[in-house]
Formats: sequence, structure tokens, C-alpha cells
Amino acid sequence: MKYSRKREMVWEAVKQSNLHPTADMVYQQVRKKDPAISLATVYRNLNQLAENQMIRRIVVPGDSDHFDCAMMYHEHMICTKCGRVVDIWPEQPLTEKFQELSDAAVTGYDLVLYGLCRDCMEQEVQTD
Repeated sequence: MKYSRKREMVWEAVKQSNLHPTADMVYQQVRKKDPAISLATVYRNLNQLAENQMIRRIVVPGDSDHFDCAMMYHEHMICTKCGRVVDIWPEQPLTEKFQELSDAAVTGYDLVLYGLCRDCMEQEVQTD
């Protein structure tokens, strides 16, 4: 992949976020440095970064995709109260578990976990 200053800014915005930003969140961040950048440019660069495995695309059913720069193996959970995407770190990659359960070669999967993030759990405890 050829170097692009705009792609570098998009990648940095994802990398510096402590959230799992959407394309719109990345766009708002990058516009602070380059007001002329378009949302289409941000989408195109996020897609290229994901295709080249520099970031992960997190598909959120019924919502915008989110992006993650942490490429180590982990899964994601969507908070059913606030919509936040949370990292889940299993001890063993699930593909290994799937291999143990069947005679097929699992090459990939999409998994959507739902639950409450720590902040929402704490709010529920306080209101009880």
C-alpha cells in the first residue's frame, strides 16, 4: 500500500482513540487537522486500512461499523445500554475451539457479543 498523508491521519485517529470509533468519529477527529478532508476520503482510507489488516472492522448490526487498531486476538462486546464497543480477551482463540468441535477447517467467523459495559453495570448497581 502506497503512503498517503490522509491515510496516515486516519490511522492515527483510530490508534489514538480509546474508543472503537466509527467513520464519523474518525472524520470529526481528522477534520481538526485537515478541514478540507471529506467523509468519503475517511471511509476509503478506513476500508484500505482494514483490507490491509492494519485495523479491524467491527460490524455492529443495526449501527455503523466501528474500527480498532488493536490487532492482537480478541473479541468485542456491544453494550446493550450505551452502545459502547468493549474488548473481550478470551484465553484461547475461538477458531481453535471450533476446530475441536468439528471435522471442518474454520477459516473465520463473525461473533457479536452483547452485555453491559463496566460503566453501565455500575450505574445499575447504584440505582438498585
